[in-house]
Formats: sequence, structure tokens, C-alpha cells
Amino acid sequence: MKTYSSTANPRVKQWRQLQSAAGRRAHGQFLVEGEHLCQEALAAGAALTLLVQGDAAARYQGLIARAEEACLVSPQVMKALTDSVTPQGCAAVCRLPQPQPLAQAGPWLLALNRLQDPGNLGTIWRTLDAAAFDGLLVDPGCADPFSPKAVRASMGAVFRVPVYFCEHLAACLSGLPHTLVAGDLRGSPYFDHPPFGDQVCLLVGNEGAGLDPGLLALAHHRLKLPLPGGAESLNAAVAAGLMIYDVLLSGGHRQ
Repeated sequence: MKTYSSTANPRVKQWRQLQSAAGRRAHGQFLVEGEHLCQEALAAGAALTLLVQGDAAARYQGLIARAEEACLVSPQVMKALTDSVTPQGCAAVCRLPQPQPLAQAGPWLLALNRLQDPGNLGTIWRTLDAAAFDGLLVDPGCADPFSPKAVRASMGAVFRVPVYFCEHLAACLSGLPHTLVAGDLRGSPYFDHPPFGDQVCLLVGNEGAGLDPGLLALAHHRLKLPLPGGAESLNAAVAAGLMIYDVLLSGGHRQ
């Protein structure tokens, strides 16, 4: 195995570029960190290079044996590549998934409009994975789904639930045959809604401002989750989770 001990090494410099959205796009790659996500990346066939801290090599022999390429790195290099306070000693350089045509998307989708917190985005992605949803739509105002924080929060959903980048989200939604269901603080009571049908796309907006008016105008249903207590609103990821599981429970469990 090759060993990289200096952050001045050209290859290490390239890996460090994956910390930015521009670097990820330029190289068609992103980084995952930690044993669980490295296992997920290897299982999905997405891992190009496994990076293991030299003093942790014995612990990760199983991962090393499965990797297409494995390299040892110094603690200094590992710290430079990851954003954790205490790195776990392994990371993987992964290929970004190829864009898929939205026309081929499955029946259960969720679209995000200007959701800016990568932790919220990753948590929603993870919930979509748990509920067997078919895809996540994001617009240019959203956090980058492949940022370290979003990937970490997704807990592997990044390798299972496809993401569709929509330059013009309204146009993308207008072209879908799905019932569009918007979370809206001024909407009708959520759990009194009629059946959505077999194809549903949930719409979740910005943490503070909600959905753009133009997207609200496209929605077939504008619904408000009940807030009988003192809080004026729910965290975006919590609200999305309730909407996701409403679709799951009303649409039947998918195996």
C-alpha cells in the first residue's frame, strides 16, 4: 500500500479539494468518513480509494481487503481531509453518482426548496431511505447533498436514494405526474387530507422562509402539521419526517 504522510503531496492536495462543492464537481468525487460510511461505500461499489490512518490499519483490515485501492495516511493527512474533531481513522474517496433522468424517477419523491442546513438535508435523506422513497430533488438554493455534514447525516442513504439536481425546480415539478403536497404553515390541517394517489412528491421549503410562492401555487395540497403546543413551527427535518411517514403509512408498507 502507498503511504501519504504530507499534506503537500499532490494527490493529498487533490483529495483536500473534495471539501468544497466546486472541488467535488470538478473531480466527480466526494469523501466519506468513518467505518460505517466506508462499509456502505464499498458495498455500493462507490469507493475508489480507501484511506486508512497508519496506526489504525490493523483495525480496518476487513475494509482494506475489500477496497479497490487502499492507502495509508498519517494522522496529519487524515485530519486535513476530514472535518471531525476526532477522526475515526478511515475515510474513502467515492465517485459522485451519475445524474439520472427525472422522468425515470419512482412514485415517491421529496423536493427541497432552498434548504440550507446540510444536517437537515442529510437527516431528510436518511428518512427517505428508511421509508423506501425513490428520490430526493434539490434546487440550487439547497445545501450540497455531498458535503461532509450532509453525507454523514444521511447514514448511507447517499448510496441508495438517488438525488436529482433541478436547476429550475418549478419546471421539474410541473413535468411530474405526481401529486404535489406542500408543507405550509397557512395550509389546511395535514391529517385531514384526502388520498394522495399512488405517485406523490412532498415539498419542503427553507428553514425560515418556507416554500417559494411559485412552488406553493403548483401544489395540489397545501397542508399544515398540527401544532397544539406552544411552538410556532417544527424543525424542517422533523416536519419532513412526519410527512414522509404519512405517505408510507397511507400508501402501504413497501418491502
